[in-house]
Amino acid sequence: MRAGILLVQKKSVMFVLKNKMGTMSIFNLLEKYKEESIVLSLEQERELIAKYIHSTNKLEGNTLTLAQTQSIIESGQVSGDNIKTRDILEQKGTYKALIRMMKAVSENEPLSVELIKELNWLTIGSLFQDDYYLGYKEKGQKYGDFKIKNNRIMIVTSDKKEVFIEPLSAPDNVLINMKMLIQRIQNSEKDVIEKAAFLAQEIWLNQPFIDGNKRTARLLINFMTMKEGFPLFTYENKGVFFNDMLVRQYTERKPGLIQKFISESLENRMNELLDFGNRKSQDFKGFRFLL
Repeated sequence: MRAGILLVQKKSVMFVLKNKMGTMSIFNLLEKYKEESIVLSLEQERELIAKYIHSTNKLEGNTLTLAQTQSIIESGQVSGDNIKTRDILEQKGTYKALIRMMKAVSENEPLSVELIKELNWLTIGSLFQDDYYLGYKEKGQKYGDFKIKNNRIMIVTSDKKEVFIEPLSAPDNVLINMKMLIQRIQNSEKDVIEKAAFLAQEIWLNQPFIDGNKRTARLLINFMTMKEGFPLFTYENKGVFFNDMLVRQYTERKPGLIQKFISESLENRMNELLDFGNRKSQDFKGFRFLL
């Protein structure tokens, strides 16, 4: 969380949020947020879901606009020039995965290998079934499973050079590594933000799936934090790219970048909702799953 003081205005009351060395932490802000029991309108929920899908896939090169993403969610169709089929399938798959993640939160499901696999394959499943990933299919890759052939992580350095590193997991040990990762998180006494940041970094470094590893990691961050009562947040943060932070945290040995990103994103989102709570109408309904 960034240093300094953040002021949250609510009617005539001023909430003061300081960093962890101050009198109030993000978890104190969470309690304030929970007390308000803020709910969104159906229109606002749809907009939030579209923003999440648009922002997480934009990080992976998806070129569809937010408006086009909203159209896909609402009607399954999209208009415009030079639209790629892959981009459409990515938005549809991420929508399915996001809804599944929120259902897992509402039903208080534990973090598990099965859930991680399901979220990944909902994300990339439409691409797999539409004859993408032919190289993996030819090697015997099955829908819903971990990778069955070795892959590599490509990193673009600050001087624009491409560097490849070997993932921490190979096909023959990826299952046991994922089980050990989950056990390590479950046994940890760290707070949920630290654990979510660690999980995201490890998913990226292990590369357990043929594709969509970072998108799965981002879903899991929200899964873990939402289970503790935090709101869903998107990956739009004034030009700060989540993927770049993953790389920098690893290559430059700068621990805490992802943790800081999560904390600041959650702070911003809760403050937005607290501000909205001052203006909400009694006509707003509770959260709905847009199935």
